[in-house]
Amino acid sequence: MKICLINPPNTYELVGNDPVIIKDQQGIYPPLGILYMAAYLKNTDKYDISIIDAQAEDLDHEQVAERVAQIKPDITGLTAMTFTLVDVKLTVQAIRKRIKTIIIIGGPHTAIFPEECFEKNGLNADYVIVGEGEKTLDRLAEDIALGKAKDRIYRQLSFIENLDELPFPARELTHMDKYYSVLSADTPTTTAFSSRGCPFSCAYCDRPALGKGFRAMSATRVADEMEDCVKKGIKEIFFYDDTFSVSMKRVMEICAEIKKRNIKIKWDVRTRVNVVNDDLLKAMKEAGCERIHFGVETANPRVVKELQKGTTNLQVEKAFDMCKRHGIKTLAYFMMGNPTETLEDVKETLALSRRIKPDFMQMTILSPFPATQIYLRAQQEGVIEGDPWRDYARLINDNFRPPLWDQIYTRNELEKHLRWFYGEFYLQPKFILDRIMEVRNLGQLKRYTSAGLSLLKMTVTPESKIRDSWGLRNRTGVANSAKPETAMAL
Repeated sequence: MKICLINPPNTYELVGNDPVIIKDQQGIYPPLGILYMAAYLKNTDKYDISIIDAQAEDLDHEQVAERVAQIKPDITGLTAMTFTLVDVKLTVQAIRKRIKTIIIIGGPHTAIFPEECFEKNGLNADYVIVGEGEKTLDRLAEDIALGKAKDRIYRQLSFIENLDELPFPARELTHMDKYYSVLSADTPTTTAFSSRGCPFSCAYCDRPALGKGFRAMSATRVADEMEDCVKKGIKEIFFYDDTFSVSMKRVMEICAEIKKRNIKIKWDVRTRVNVVNDDLLKAMKEAGCERIHFGVETANPRVVKELQKGTTNLQVEKAFDMCKRHGIKTLAYFMMGNPTETLEDVKETLALSRRIKPDFMQMTILSPFPATQIYLRAQQEGVIEGDPWRDYARLINDNFRPPLWDQIYTRNELEKHLRWFYGEFYLQPKFILDRIMEVRNLGQLKRYTSAGLSLLKMTVTPESKIRDSWGLRNRTGVANSAKPETAMAL
């Protein structure tokens, strides 16, 4: 049986909480969930597996369909995230016009809106996978082959408890040289998971709805995959765990294993300011950790409580100070447009950013995503009327704009504040000089220059001319940043 797994184009991504010209510069990452699935299915020796990463290959919907027609797969699987639905819909339509193949949709979106994926004006899927996809897709494909697939929604029977049993992602089935990050000096880069799930319950996060159970790979398994990446010529790994250092003991074991084997590769992680300490950061640096992405969100304690973040400014400042001492670069994630948040609160966040001095930052406007606590609260308090995300899942169109928590400020005001924040942070002479001084090669210089020009354009262009930088991307033929999705289904 032939199975083709597709990461659709990223032409019409919903970017209501981040300007397009910022999104365009972040880089291109491999479709990690698809790579795990492909590897698992490949190892069964039951399937002929191919991958089409439209974003890395800069393919439009028709070109993807043409490739599928050439492959002639029995099953075509597409990964869907709620903010990429237009592209998934257009890809499915183009495929159905060219070839008869069974369409299966998976990904984070299906965990929230499985029934809506069958709508004719939606994704028009034949089958939907909900949950972790490796074993579930294998089960569905077998049932299809035997004519036993009567249910259209296939849910995972249980979480994969022993993540060590998973094969390495099938990176060799993609164009590995196409992946890069604006933050990295060297290319190619890749992404990996060392754990799944998150034990925390931030009000703005949809992870609890996707499955909260935290499971982690052993230090040996993580080091094995890092060695495999080195053999493939990869220069940097971004561990896309929700919270890498949930278990600081495990991370210390990973660092020890890396040093024992003398694995020479740089790596980034995402974590929280309250699950790091001095000894941990020292060990991470010695093991090759290049950068840590911290979710700071806001400086105001009241707003922190509204978001159920569970951190303090003292913890934030201490974490960033420790990173500086150990030579680890940092990226701080901030959000504005939060419940009860005023402009003075945003200015407080800017002041905090100047105290902690991250090497990079990303500020977004909060968009209450479906199935999050903050979305349910917005509905209950009348900030959001009805269920716009469900309506969008049923009738996918290119006029949709993600809802915001606009109880205090209008969308236009929030966008204006966002541009101001970016300008205040990135256009400081010291920041520009620091980035110039750390350039290591021509490729990095080009990426920094392109990103810098985009930032300048965003902050100095008259507001009337930049309004289309928010909302729905409509840039046919542009390959840009792909958020590495989880292996929750396809």
